Amino acid sequence: MRGPVRSRAQVSRAPVPAPTMPLPMRGTRQHCSFPSRPRPRDAPNRYRPFKRTRARVQLTFISASTCARHRATVEADRRGHDPMTARFTVLASGSGGNASLLEFDGFGLLIDCGLQPRHLTARFRSVGTSWERVSAVVLTHTHTDHWKDATLAELRARRIPMYAHPQHYAYMERASSFASFRAAGLAREYGDGRPLELAPGLRCLPVRVSHDSAPTYAFRIDGYDGERPEPAWAVGYASDLGCGSPELVAAFTGVDVLALEYNHDELMERASPRPKFLVDRVLSDLGHLSNKQAAELTATIAGRSGEGFPGHLVQLHLSKDCNTPELAAVAGREALVALNPATEVVTARQDYAIVPITLARRPNAANRASARVNRPAPKRRTVQPSLPGFDDW
Repeated sequence: MRGPVRSRAQVSRAPVPAPTMPLPMRGTRQHCSFPSRPRPRDAPNRYRPFKRTRARVQLTFISASTCARHRATVEADRRGHDPMTARFTVLASGSGGNASLLEFDGFGLLIDCGLQPRHLTARFRSVGTSWERVSAVVLTHTHTDHWKDATLAELRARRIPMYAHPQHYAYMERASSFASFRAAGLAREYGDGRPLELAPGLRCLPVRVSHDSAPTYAFRIDGYDGERPEPAWAVGYASDLGCGSPELVAAFTGVDVLALEYNHDELMERASPRPKFLVDRVLSDLGHLSNKQAAELTATIAGRSGEGFPGHLVQLHLSKDCNTPELAAVAGREALVALNPATEVVTARQDYAIVPITLARRPNAANRASARVNRPAPKRRTVQPSLPGFDDW
């Protein structure tokens, strides 16, 4: 039955009933939505969070993506990790602090300890390791970006020995934590050119290099698996040096991983606002290697090595102001394009660790120091095709 007919005026004056919202059922979680504040007609139709909220969301996204990337790498490495297989990881490299970790058969060797303990703990965690896996430390030199007083105290608390030159310890006596460190019997020594047996199957050879913190050392580290008399793998590590030397080239011949300083681009260094004395110091033979110098040294070492060596080039100690990872990577690849184009070039960073490099015996490990067949460098191909009639020009 139809209701009474109302006029148009009565309809407009009739109250509009408020919309009813169903109550959430017990045991369920439902979020009630409320009508938003009226918005001007000319306002853009998009969500604009507060500036603080945007920064927090962006930081969360960056942190989550970085952690996910490292977590995936670490889990993949754990699944295929053999106890007799070694891992080499640059935890940090640059003027803000240097540290690298070599793990082999349960023995962890920390090369330099130039980060604070809490930062080292975070870097260990990012690559799936911890302080408990660090068995010893070897020191290149005494510049403060390669060791820290607080880290020395951490080594003392954890009973981790350090291997260094006697002159290094003479310099470190001014540190507040060194007296107790030495009293605990943790200060071990190495000498020029004398192989150091760090653990069964792990040998370290110190090689003196030219730098303004005398003495400064590079290291060749060999790993033996007992199958053959020659090393199964080898790492060459030189983070601070002003020039190469025949002794360094001979020591680094045939390494699987060549970790070498690519500190600065010479043009950027000369054009920088740094004081002249600092520029002269960096460019001297007691300073740091430029990209060009490092590339020449890389090519010399690869030319003396066997076919396929080195398998990895790790670029160390890049200047934050006078170099870029792109410039360093290009210099490294061009140095190896004619000798070993399959070499993987890895540029170490200051703010995060590199993906760990796995080391194991290669089929041609016995030929790591054999003379290679010289190949001509590939010709550069022009991007623009030649015009008709000018092909022979």
